[in-house]
Amino acid sequence: MKRKLKIVLILITLSLSGIIIFQLYWSVNAYQVNKKNFDTNVDMAMQQALDSCKKDYFDSIRVVMVKRLSTPGTIIKIDTLHEADTIHKQLSIRISLPHSWLGEPFHITSNALDFYGTKINHRATLPELITETSFYVPFLMNQLTLLWGMSDISAHDDQIKAYVKAHSNIPQDSIFAHHQIVKSGMYELPPNYRQADSLKLHRYFTTTLDKMNIRAGFNLLFSEKGTPAGSPSMRYAETNDYPYDYHGFVFLDHSIFNHLHTRAVFSNPQYAIIKGMMITLVLSALLVLFTIYCFYYIIKTINQQKALGELKDDFINNMTHELKTPIATITVAIEGLQKFNALNDPEKTQRYLQTSRNELAKLNELVGKVLDVAAFERDKITLLKEKIQVDTLMNELITAERAKAGETAIITYNNRDQVDYIAADKLHFGNAILNVLDNAVKYSNEPADIKIDVYRDGNMIVFSVSDKGMGIPAAHLGRIFEKFHRVPTGNVHNVKGTGLGLSYVKYIAEAHGGHVAVKSEVNTGSQFMISIPM
Repeated sequence: MKRKLKIVLILITLSLSGIIIFQLYWSVNAYQVNKKNFDTNVDMAMQQALDSCKKDYFDSIRVVMVKRLSTPGTIIKIDTLHEADTIHKQLSIRISLPHSWLGEPFHITSNALDFYGTKINHRATLPELITETSFYVPFLMNQLTLLWGMSDISAHDDQIKAYVKAHSNIPQDSIFAHHQIVKSGMYELPPNYRQADSLKLHRYFTTTLDKMNIRAGFNLLFSEKGTPAGSPSMRYAETNDYPYDYHGFVFLDHSIFNHLHTRAVFSNPQYAIIKGMMITLVLSALLVLFTIYCFYYIIKTINQQKALGELKDDFINNMTHELKTPIATITVAIEGLQKFNALNDPEKTQRYLQTSRNELAKLNELVGKVLDVAAFERDKITLLKEKIQVDTLMNELITAERAKAGETAIITYNNRDQVDYIAADKLHFGNAILNVLDNAVKYSNEPADIKIDVYRDGNMIVFSVSDKGMGIPAAHLGRIFEKFHRVPTGNVHNVKGTGLGLSYVKYIAEAHGGHVAVKSEVNTGSQFMISIPM
C-alpha cells in the first residue's frame, strides 16, 4: 500500500508540476502578445492625438486667415473671364494688402469655388470662402502666406534696414533680418508655445488612451532634432517619433523654422498590461489552486481510506479477542457440566450457569454497542427525552460500574451545584456516561480512583469524569472520538475494546445539543466533560 501511495504521489506531483509550468509558459506568452498589442495601441493613440491637435491647429489657422483677410485695407476682387464655356466659368481672384499684393491673379472655376464653399456650415463671407479654398489649393495657400510675409516685412522696413546696416556680417536678406528682430506677424510664435503644445497633446493623448482602457503613466518628449528611441524590453514601451508642427504658421511654411519631434515614453507599462490581463491571470491562478486542491483531496481521501482500513483491521482483531473470551468461557462451563458430572452437583451447576449467563451478558453488551454505533452512523437513533433526576441516574450508573469492577474501583460523586433534573434520553445518555466511566476504570491502575462532578456552566449542565490513570498522549487527543480509533500501546492492547465507545459518546452528546471535551496528561490522568443544555 505504501509503495502504491508513493507512486500516486509521484504521478500527482509530476502532473501538478506540468500544469503549473504550462500555465506559467502560457502567461508569459500572453504577456508578450499583450505587450505587442500595447505598443501598437499606444502608437495608434499618439497618431489620433496628433490628428486632434492638427484639427485644432487648422481651426485656429482659419480664424487667423479670415481675420487678416478682413482687415481694413485688404482688397479681394473677383472677375469673371469671358470664355466660351459658360457652365464652368473661369474666375480671376486678386488680393492686395496695404504694403503688398499678388503679382498675378489666381484663377479658379466657379464650380470649384462653390464646392469649397459647401465645406462651410453657414453662409460664408468672401474671406471665409478664400480661406477654405486655400486649404484645398496649395498654390493659393502659398500665395497668401507669401503675401502676408511681405506685408509684415514692409511694415517694419525702417527697423529692418537699420538692423542690416548695423550687422554687416549677416546675409543681406530682409526676411532673415525680420525673423531676427521682429517677433510679430505670421512668423510670430506664441510665448511658451512648447509648453502649450505639450499640454494640448498630453490631454488628447490621455483621452485617447482612456478610450482604449489603457491607464499607464507616460512622459512626452519634444526635440528639434528627433527623440532617440529607447532600448526595447518587456518593461519599457514607447511610440514612434512623430513631427509636430502645429504652432504659428510653421505647418504652412517649412522653410524658416525647425521641426519639432515628439515621442511618448512609458517607463513601467507592465502594470497596465498585467492589469488588462488580470481576469485571465486570476482565472488561471484559480484553476491551478483548484487543481492543487483536487490533488490534495485525492491524497487526503486515499490516506483516510488507508487509515480506515487499518482501523477496521484493528477493530476486527479487537472484536475477535473480545468475542473469543466469553465464548471460550461458556464453552468451558458447558464442558464442565457435560464431562465432570456437574449436573449431579446443584451448586456447581448453578456456578457454571451463572458464569455462562455473565459471559452472555458481556456478549450482549458488546453486540449492543456495535449496533448502537451502526444505528447512529445511519442517523437512525431517535432520542426519547424525559425529565430525569440527576442523583438517581448517577447512583444507578455508579452501582452498575461498581458491580462490574468490584473492589478495583473507588468512585466518588459530587453534585456541586445541586442540579436536580435534566431533559435527556435516559438509555442513551446513561450509556454515554457509563462508557466514559468504564474507560476511566479500565485505563487506571488498581485500585482506580474515579471522581464524578456535576455542575452548571452558563446554560449547560456538565458531567465531569476524572481519573488518575495512564492518560492520553497529546497527539491522539484530537482523534479519540473518531470511530474505531484506539490509542496505540504497541502490538498488544492490554485493555480490550472496540474503539467505538467514545465516538458513540460524542454522537449522543451532540444529539442532545451539547458537546464532549477532554483534558489529559500522560501518567497523570484524564478528565472527560459531557455538556448538555439545561
